[in-house]
Amino acid sequence: MIDDNSVRTPQPNQGEKGSFKSDEKGGLSSVEEAVVAPSLPTTTTTTTHGNKLPLGWKLAIIVLTCLCTFGNHWSNGLIVSQKTTIIKTLKINNSEFATLVAVTNLVNTFLCVALGFGIDKWGGPLLSIYLSLFHLAGSAIEAGSVTGHLSSYPVLVLGKVVAAVGDGSLDNAQHRIFSTYFAPGKGFASSIGIIWSMANLGQYTGQTTANIITQNLGSFSWSLWISAVLSLFSSICAISVFFLDRYLRRTYNITDQTSGQRHVRASRAGVFNLDSLRYMPATFWIIVLFAIFENAGVQSFVSISTQFAQQRLKKGAVVGGWVASMYLLLPIGLTPFIGIFIDLFGNRITLLFASGVTFLISMLLLKLSHTVPTFVAAYVMYALSQSITPAPQVEIIRSVLPDPQYFATAFAIKKSVVQASIVIITTAAGKLQDLSPTDSLDPAVTLWLCYAAASVAVSGALLGVSYTTLLPAAHLAQVKPSLLNLSIERLWHKREGADETEKEEVDVEPKRWESILKSPLNPGSGWRWVYGVLSLGIIVLGWIMFGLGVSWGVHGSVIAGTVGE
Repeated sequence: MIDDNSVRTPQPNQGEKGSFKSDEKGGLSSVEEAVVAPSLPTTTTTTTHGNKLPLGWKLAIIVLTCLCTFGNHWSNGLIVSQKTTIIKTLKINNSEFATLVAVTNLVNTFLCVALGFGIDKWGGPLLSIYLSLFHLAGSAIEAGSVTGHLSSYPVLVLGKVVAAVGDGSLDNAQHRIFSTYFAPGKGFASSIGIIWSMANLGQYTGQTTANIITQNLGSFSWSLWISAVLSLFSSICAISVFFLDRYLRRTYNITDQTSGQRHVRASRAGVFNLDSLRYMPATFWIIVLFAIFENAGVQSFVSISTQFAQQRLKKGAVVGGWVASMYLLLPIGLTPFIGIFIDLFGNRITLLFASGVTFLISMLLLKLSHTVPTFVAAYVMYALSQSITPAPQVEIIRSVLPDPQYFATAFAIKKSVVQASIVIITTAAGKLQDLSPTDSLDPAVTLWLCYAAASVAVSGALLGVSYTTLLPAAHLAQVKPSLLNLSIERLWHKREGADETEKEEVDVEPKRWESILKSPLNPGSGWRWVYGVLSLGIIVLGWIMFGLGVSWGVHGSVIAGTVGE
């Protein structure tokens, strides 16, 4: 049996920009070794012999992992889609309702990062159990808070807080499971596409049936109890994934695709390390900047989509909810094919740019025209943006990291900042709506238009850079997976400062070259922490905006854990 830490080499001091220096024997100089933390290793692929994992078991791990969050996504739109009913039943105001639905985002602004470290250390299967159980407990508390004669707003908030612990990071645990079993270009993007197709299906079904269940059964508590039952089902699936993963590890020789070594145990020594933030490449932080605008903009628009449809179409809540939920139908069918496209052809940054452009077009149509046909066209473009967003973002984060063992940590950082950005835009939009004499959402659309324009600018710049060798991680993210090793070799031999001795090396694997090329230029420099500090600043700003929103009593409402995070 091969230990997870048995084959590791020091992380070289090589940036996305600049050179990696070595001594005559190909090793690191003493100066460079001093500034390189040993916590971010370059792993060497270990070949295993024995029974390969059958296709049937791969399909089983995909299906069960996807079902782990079905109950979570089912419940995403229940509270917001029943806003009028909840306010009337609980006798609360708009400010209290905004607090109710914003609490999930606020909890996960910090919690996501801590749980991301935990997922990287103890593995996705184990954390999936704990997170799904938290969501189950929260769902049960939410349903119980409005059952019978209780109708307690504080208990409902408590349920949301408990559920938020599971809501925010359960999808991260799913991604970590798939990153272990599937490599980029060999099924990872396809599996992510399937996850988000199921997520859209769950959210669409829950959101479109919530008001119907309430009207037919006489209380919105029934929709919450149905959500709790589905959460129980998801928890059972999470437990099944844990035991299935353990069985497969013991029965078959499975290569952990994040480390290149045999998948023999879930816990990894030395992964829990905050210092790893310094080793995130510049390309990763640019993707985070893109997500601050595109992800937050696309996800937060969900919170007003029903009310916006009611205003434009002049229809009731049920019709508005159905129309607003139609944006989920296209991603259900299209997202898996986006994942397959990435596995076959790469072009991850191109897809990010496309998601930003379609989001921008949808907001322009809503802003510049008030006709019904234009409204429909805008929602179709919005649905297309939702379809393109999830798979490339999840896949590209793993793709650009020097060491994919830190995938869950990196994804959690991005998600935490996105949660804060959602709070910022929805609170500001709620304030603009309150300032409108007709309670119109039209002024708020300007905010989403600005977010969309910013996402196009960031992704467009990154797309342009990807056609150069300035940022090797971005360049390789565009490459067709079947040509990846060839592209790595070309970049390695073209890099600045490479001497003839290095160019003649034949014993170094492309995977190690790839890690060197993607690594930051000087991770020991203090300014490497600037990215993290700026991200923390956005999170703090999100909390400040939430406090202002409570004092304003705005109508802002947000959904945590929504599709495309």
